[in-house]
Amino acid sequence: MIVEETLATPSSFRFTGRALATMHELPAAGPWPSDLTQTRLIQVEQGIHFHFEWQVSGPLVPLLDRGFKWRIQVYFEKWGVSESAVAPTVTVPYIPVSGHTYRALIDLPANTLSEGIYDVVAVLRLYDGSGKPLPVAGFEEMGKFEIYEQA
Repeated sequence: MIVEETLATPSSFRFTGRALATMHELPAAGPWPSDLTQTRLIQVEQGIHFHFEWQVSGPLVPLLDRGFKWRIQVYFEKWGVSESAVAPTVTVPYIPVSGHTYRALIDLPANTLSEGIYDVVAVLRLYDGSGKPLPVAGFEEMGKFEIYEQA
């Protein structure tokens, strides 16, 4: 994951550990194997889980407001004729404990995406209690996926 933070000095608020993101498909409805993640082929009628895990550490971590929230969004850019309006989001409360491991899941239900090739990117941001973004941002390119209709 590519991350930039400018809250203070680099040692006072560090992004560490695994960042974003893994995914797996839910079982297929046909004679196909349920795990096609290596080939990145997903049937329209399959749901997808996107898993996220990250940590922050340093002396600034416990001093930040408990009302802060992490927001993770997954964007799907469709290749070809049309664009995708699908952008699932999850919000995770900020925990003011250095080294705390955050985990989140975005569940994309079956039949959410139409047939096509998608470039998938996950974005992580930290927001204050009033919803304004703080200078902590990151993203992970998850690659291209083909969503297809079963015959």
